[in-house]
Amino acid sequence: MKNLRKFFKGFTYELIGLAIFTVVAILLLFVNKLAGFIAIIGALVYAIVLLILYNTSKNNIKVDRDGSGFSPLISGLMEKIDSPVMIVNESNKIVWCNDEFYSLVEAADQNITSGAGKLFEGKVSFSNLSTAYEEYTDFISVESNESFYEVRVFPLEYGKQKLFAGVWYSRDNEKRLLKQIDDGAIRVAYIVIDNSNEVSQEIQENRRFGSATVNKLLTDWANGFNAMLTEYDRDKYVMYFENRYLKEMTDNRFDILDKVVEASLGESPVPITISIGVSTVNGTLSDKRESAQTALRSALQRGGALAVVRTEDGEDSYGGKTKAVQRQTKIRSRLCRDLLFEQLPKCSNVIIMGHLRPDFDSIASNIGIAKLVQSFNKEYCIVADRNDKNISKIIESISEFEEYDTVFVDAVYAQELLTPDTLVIITDASNPELFAARGVYENASKVVVIDHHAIKEMLGDQVLQPTNIDPTASSASELVCEILELSLSPNALRPEEAQILLAGILLDTQFFARDTGTRTYSACIFLKNAGADAGKAKNLFKSDMKQFKRIARIEQNMEVYRDKFAISTYVENNDPENKVTASKAADRLVDIDGISASFVLYSLDNGINLSARSDGSINVINIAKMLGGGGHFQSAGALIRESDENGLGNVVLDVDKAECILKEAIDNYIGISKEGLNK
Repeated sequence: MKNLRKFFKGFTYELIGLAIFTVVAILLLFVNKLAGFIAIIGALVYAIVLLILYNTSKNNIKVDRDGSGFSPLISGLMEKIDSPVMIVNESNKIVWCNDEFYSLVEAADQNITSGAGKLFEGKVSFSNLSTAYEEYTDFISVESNESFYEVRVFPLEYGKQKLFAGVWYSRDNEKRLLKQIDDGAIRVAYIVIDNSNEVSQEIQENRRFGSATVNKLLTDWANGFNAMLTEYDRDKYVMYFENRYLKEMTDNRFDILDKVVEASLGESPVPITISIGVSTVNGTLSDKRESAQTALRSALQRGGALAVVRTEDGEDSYGGKTKAVQRQTKIRSRLCRDLLFEQLPKCSNVIIMGHLRPDFDSIASNIGIAKLVQSFNKEYCIVADRNDKNISKIIESISEFEEYDTVFVDAVYAQELLTPDTLVIITDASNPELFAARGVYENASKVVVIDHHAIKEMLGDQVLQPTNIDPTASSASELVCEILELSLSPNALRPEEAQILLAGILLDTQFFARDTGTRTYSACIFLKNAGADAGKAKNLFKSDMKQFKRIARIEQNMEVYRDKFAISTYVENNDPENKVTASKAADRLVDIDGISASFVLYSLDNGINLSARSDGSINVINIAKMLGGGGHFQSAGALIRESDENGLGNVVLDVDKAECILKEAIDNYIGISKEGLNK
């Protein structure tokens, strides 16, 4: 019956004609029998012809499930199309394809019998093609053997079976043109000599040598990339180059940084260093210049002697092999003082904070800023736990002063004090993950940052410029002292407060053994004039018997790794005092003859942490960065995390695993250093 219906549907007009022909033949029988018989025979012949035509057409449109039943005309046409064509059914089976598609699959070293669900990572599966068609997607992008295709989707039906055809169009020529355009895009780099003033203080001839040497090295380097280099101010350069050369620069990790240092060491005891800021963002030349200047500022905020490449997604830094020389000028502190003097009169209250689990430098710089805020008669608070054993001695030393009785608050209460007119001042931290009250920082409208650590990432728009982030400074207390010296009237700073600031400097310089410059001693002179006593400040560092024994156990657990790295662990408890204990132990371990850097892994309630120290020959911040941490050249820390395909993942809770991760980071650092390259 089904075939009969198809027959009547396909030959409707012919059957009507046959019926009329038959009726006429029957009528002729009554008029003329001979003519009637002839007419009837003709009707039969016509009926036979219709049956033959039906069978022929049915055979021509029959579709085989394997794809061999397509009309020879259409199939032949599709075979001759020079673009790959394939047809997929609901079972993800390729029911038909032309030779071009088959060759494409073979070239990609894939098996066509595996089905569309596995070909080209499943991008041309039935579900993907169906989704693309239903969502009006113009095409599906597929890459194969460095060739690029756009797959256009067309729906097909056969009976109750749904099919999708995909016609592949090559986009190699377009990609090639786009690459040529991208390679030829103009990039901008700003370059400065970090410490020409410091070098010139040695011998005037060194100043001339430095400029001439750097100029020649930069010129040769720029010529190697067909770049245009211009010195627009003394020791300041701008370079324009094509994007095609950027990969070579990054692959070589901007080796010009090391070449400048190596060339200067033969003539001056102070190495000349340069900083570079590069922009890869798109836009006008003005946009690119502004972005490159921002990258340069970021490089300088991280201590200089490195290159920062600013991309659409963030920043990448290269360099760090040479320790930056401390700047002699206090211009950053002067600008920060001016910024505070502008903002303090306009704010309703001030929230001051440092980093989580504050140390002496963090709490001392907080107290120093609080002293400045007091002179403006503004309400203020410090986000810190006054019962924290790590800072208990400092809190005790100022307990007799009434204004410090209620000044310390927790992060929750600080959030309640936050208003649109609140000024937030953060010292000794520039990484939001480490802020004592991150919620306050994120919700504040105005934030000032004062820190001596290398900045890890760009801060939010709420941070007022210019920030006072100077990794060449010894401590945050040093930077705060410079601001106070420019701001407070004589005798405004109490001896006890000056003593606390001195303790902050002593902590981060390891009693003037590292990161110490003329500005450090200048700050100490200011504190000494305010009544600070170095002996009393040193007493704040004395360890109790319990901490002394813990430090001894850490030293006993030490192992020497790769001949010059001391590694030890302490995981007997999660006491918050472990942070200070580990820091003191790391300071002692790095003093061992032959040890270039020390690492102490210790447990806290948040996981396994790291305290790292260096004698100046190893940049421990580069090792800490691999673990998700930060710090500066000779002192750094991190919360150990596992690495995954997305970067740093879960916090490590097992000390043995943490030790393996640390050793792997050290090995990576050594491998880079052997090539004279650091990131």
